[in-house]
Amino acid sequence: MAPSDSSSLSSGLSDVSDNDLSSPDSIAGGSLDRYFKQDSKPASPSQGKRKRPASPPHEYVLADNADIAFIVMFRSRFSAAFPKSLPHYGPQDIERGVADSLPDEQVEKLLCALLGLVLNRKKDVE
Repeated sequence: MAPSDSSSLSSGLSDVSDNDLSSPDSIAGGSLDRYFKQDSKPASPSQGKRKRPASPPHEYVLADNADIAFIVMFRSRFSAAFPKSLPHYGPQDIERGVADSLPDEQVEKLLCALLGLVLNRKKDVE
């Protein structure tokens, strides 16, 4: 390639000296300070953050009970140890089942199956 065959881009680069590229302000032909806003007021220590109001006290609900999550996890992990006729229950099923003063029939079957495992009984708990 002959020097006359060079493109306009390469000839434009030879016009820029190394001194011009060394200063960050010369890039894009202006100062970079124009992109940053300068705060005219200094921050005063007396002016702090606004405090938000206190959160209301947490009211206990049945969904906060970790025992229900443990029962569901235990049932899914050891499903082979439970009777085949016992279906899988989710946390909401158990919550609905124990919401009344007496447990639901489904939850009662689950609790009897758990007792059978805990007491190591071959015969179903009634």
